[in-house]
Amino acid sequence: MYNQQYSNGYGAPPPPQQQQGGWGQPPPQSYQGGYQGVPPQQQQGYGAPPPPGQQQWNAPPQQAPYGGGVQQPYGAPPPHQAQAPYGGHSPQPPYGAPPPHQQQYGAPPPTQPPYGGAPPQQQYGAPPPQQPGYGAPAPGGAAAFLGVAIPAPPPAIPISQLSGYNPQFDAERIRKATKGFGTDERAIIDTLSPLDPFQMEVLSRTYEQTVGRSLQKTLEKELSSWLEYTLVLLALGPLGGDLHLLHRACRGVGTHEDLLNEVLLGRTNEEIFYLKDGYKRVYNQDLQATIKGELSMKTERMFNMALSGQRDESTFVNQQLVQQDVETLYRAGPGKVGTDEIAICGILLSRSEAHLQAIAQAFPQRHRVSLSQMIQSEFSGHMRDGLYHIARGAEGDGRGVVRDAELLEAAMRGVGTKDERMIYRIVRNHWNRPRFAAIKNQYQAQYKKSLRRAVEGETTGKYEKALVGIIEQN
Repeated sequence: MYNQQYSNGYGAPPPPQQQQGGWGQPPPQSYQGGYQGVPPQQQQGYGAPPPPGQQQWNAPPQQAPYGGGVQQPYGAPPPHQAQAPYGGHSPQPPYGAPPPHQQQYGAPPPTQPPYGGAPPQQQYGAPPPQQPGYGAPAPGGAAAFLGVAIPAPPPAIPISQLSGYNPQFDAERIRKATKGFGTDERAIIDTLSPLDPFQMEVLSRTYEQTVGRSLQKTLEKELSSWLEYTLVLLALGPLGGDLHLLHRACRGVGTHEDLLNEVLLGRTNEEIFYLKDGYKRVYNQDLQATIKGELSMKTERMFNMALSGQRDESTFVNQQLVQQDVETLYRAGPGKVGTDEIAICGILLSRSEAHLQAIAQAFPQRHRVSLSQMIQSEFSGHMRDGLYHIARGAEGDGRGVVRDAELLEAAMRGVGTKDERMIYRIVRNHWNRPRFAAIKNQYQAQYKKSLRRAVEGETTGKYEKALVGIIEQN
C-alpha cells in the first residue's frame, strides 16, 4: 500500500550530475515551466525557454484562495489572502534521486488564473457547492469546469499595495545569500520556510523583477541534492508543486500511480479544473489524455471519473442514500461472486466528503469490517491503492488526517528513507497550516513521537534544517 517499496530503490539519491535519477531528478536543461507556467501566447512546447521581455508573473487573485476555512486543501493561505498560482515541472525518471543543478523549473504564464483565484462558477444542474472545507471552492467565482468560457484573470495587485509583507526585503536577502563565492543556505531556508502561498508568489515575482532571473533557476543553480529539491518544490507553491508531481508521475518508464492517487483523488471540482487547466498551460498537454495513455482498463476508468469534475459537493447527508450505498458497496464486493469494480468506483469517486464519511461510519456497523479493509480484500494492484486512499481518507475525521499521518510514517518506516515521498508529503501538507497542525497532532498520538523528531532521525545537515523549518511554521 502506502509503504510499498519500489524495486529501483526509491529514496537513494545518485550523484548530483546523473542524467536519469530517481523520483525527484529531471534531466538537465529540460524544463522551463514551473510555479507560473509557460507563456501561452507562444504555444511553445515543453522545455522551450521563455521569450525575452516576458510578461509579469501571474497576478495574485483578489478572490478567496484555493480552498478556504480550516478544512481547506493543501496549500490554502490564511483567510483574506489570495492564493498563489502554481505550475511546474520536469520529465519523470524512476524513483530515487534528487534533481541535478541544471533542472529548470520554469517560467511564468502571463494569463494563467492563479490556483485559488477566480474559482469556477456553478452551472445549472451542477452539484451544489460545498461549504468551505477541505478544498471547497470559494463562492462567487467565475468560469469553469462544465464547459463555460474562462474569463481573463484579475488584474495584478501592485506590490506597493501589499500589506503585511515586504517581498523586496526577502528578494534582497536571497540575492545576498547567493551572491559571490559560496551560498548561505541557512538564509535561504529561513527566508522561504515561513511564507504562505500568496507571499511565495509575490516573492518569486519580485525576485525576478529585481534580479532578472527566476527564483527557481537561482535555487537550482545554488543548491543541490535533496535540499535543492525541497526548496524548489516549496518555491513552486501548492498548485505548481502538484503540477510538477503530476508530470513526474507520467514521465519516463512506468507510471507512479501513488502520486496520481495523492494529487488527484478526493479533490474538489474546482481543484480538478485548475489542475487540468494548469497542466495544459504549462506543458501544452491535456492532463486527461496524458493519464489515459499511462493507464489501462478499469484503472484508467477510475481516473477518468476523478478527472470529470462532476463530484457532488453538497454538505447535506441523505441517510437513506447512505444506507443504500453501503448495501451497494457490499453487494458489489464481498456479497458478489467477482467484484463489481465500476459500481464501487462510481460511489467512492462521485459522493461528497460528508457522504463518504457517513458511509465509512455505517459500513462496519452493518458488515463488521471497515470500508478500507473491504477494499483491501476485494481489490489488487493500482485500483486497490487508489480506492484505499479514498476510503482511508473518509475514515476517522473524514478529512484524511489519519491517512496522511500514516503516509508520512510510511515514507520513513523500514530500512532506508523514501526521501522524495517524505519531502512532497511534508511540503504539500504544510500549505494548509491548520490541517497540518492536526496531522502533526495525529502523528504524535499514533506513533508516540513528534513529526519533527521523526524527520530529524531520518535526515542530516541543511536538508534536515529545511524540513524542520517547514514543519515548525505552524
